Amino acid sequence: MNMKMKILSWICCCSLLFGGCNHWLDVEPYDQISENELTKSQEGFQKLLNGIYIELNKEELYGSTLTVEMIEIMGGAYEIGSDAKVWKNYSDLKDYTYGTDYWRDRLDKTWDKAYALILNCNKLLANMEKKKNLFTGINYDIIRGEALALRAMLHFDMFRLFGPVYSRDKEMVCIPYYTAETLNPEELLPASEVVAKVLADLKEARLLLKEDPVITGGTMMDEASDGGTNFLRYRALRLNYYAVTGLLARVALYAGERERAYSYSTEVIKAANDGIFPFVDRKLVIGSPDDPDRIFSSEILFALSHTSRGQLFLNYFDPSRTTFVFKMEKDLIDKRIFGGTEYGGNQDDYRHINWVVSNSASFFYKYANMQESGKIQNTMIPMLRLGEMYLIAAESQSADLNAGIGWVNTLRKNRGVRNLSVLTPELLQYEYIRELYGEGQLFFMYKRMYAPVIWSDDEKKNVQPGNAVFVLPLPDTEKDNR
Repeated sequence: MNMKMKILSWICCCSLLFGGCNHWLDVEPYDQISENELTKSQEGFQKLLNGIYIELNKEELYGSTLTVEMIEIMGGAYEIGSDAKVWKNYSDLKDYTYGTDYWRDRLDKTWDKAYALILNCNKLLANMEKKKNLFTGINYDIIRGEALALRAMLHFDMFRLFGPVYSRDKEMVCIPYYTAETLNPEELLPASEVVAKVLADLKEARLLLKEDPVITGGTMMDEASDGGTNFLRYRALRLNYYAVTGLLARVALYAGERERAYSYSTEVIKAANDGIFPFVDRKLVIGSPDDPDRIFSSEILFALSHTSRGQLFLNYFDPSRTTFVFKMEKDLIDKRIFGGTEYGGNQDDYRHINWVVSNSASFFYKYANMQESGKIQNTMIPMLRLGEMYLIAAESQSADLNAGIGWVNTLRKNRGVRNLSVLTPELLQYEYIRELYGEGQLFFMYKRMYAPVIWSDDEKKNVQPGNAVFVLPLPDTEKDNR
């Protein structure tokens, strides 16, 4: 990876030139404070960790590339036209032509940014070990646990992008895994070793977070009323205990470890049933047609907080745009996703609220701001949600998918639609699409299942699985360092 970028990123994270950052992350501009100053106090370490969370919102990562834009195009989420003047480089991406100058550069930037933040995590962890005496209460365990989880999450997403189809080639050498603050390139590891390291980091993080306030106090998505710090509040905006458990479920399912995936996902579901992540109130969706909670905020296990999230809607989905607009093929959404009972679709599905029909086209509104300004929901970019846990539980309960149909039907009941009578891989895929559309997970689902990418109502247009589609070439910046 680009060593200069890694060093600069740590300096940037220490400086925290983020005027106007979210108050619930308790970050202020610290452009005159050195790394040494920030590592002299518990509060300094908190600010450094918050800086890493904020950097995840960069366009190269989850600010668009790995949530609503590049990765969703790869997952067949949008209808990309053929007019090169309108669609430009997106036409190449639709054809999975990753080798153009534009996409090689974009992938380089995503890789470099991810590994730069991994370096920041490792620096933070190393400095913490040297200064354990600075920390009070549960703060050491919380900061270390979250940093380990961030390191694992970033590695896992680089693995899902650039690694092999795990179910077909577990021993393919793919990416490095960094656990120390070295600037020397680490060796590329076989896929199985990368997964083992991701799981090890997440398991350690989960143990460290066993006293996470989310377990007894819930997500606490409001500002401290006693004037105290917000560091241990807003737990849905951090990799809290249940978010780490959910991430473990996601990784275990990807790795084919069905029993572990089932155990982790159902633990999160139990917490949700106990009121920590309740299903969205119907009145906040259907009962508020002019201002619905389209992201189902109460169900989010972990979200990034991005003060400019509304710009995602304006950049990609706004019907008033004069150039391209990202939207699903009309027949696909009408006949399969939210129509056509043979695919589990239903117009009464709460998730249909994300779509607004205008001039015979359906536009995606999940990231449009709610009308009331200042609402925290207007900043949230979902990274892990309760619905995914139900789908993981359904998929992992047994080799026979029908054994897990109850989990899907419980989810569907809380989406306002009737039960399925049978569960097939295709029906499960459509349920994933309805639940996670616009959140950067569909491409990874198809890759994990080694299944055709659903682009169209016309099945002849769907993209057949293969390494040319699912395995991205190692970035130039990484190859240049080897």
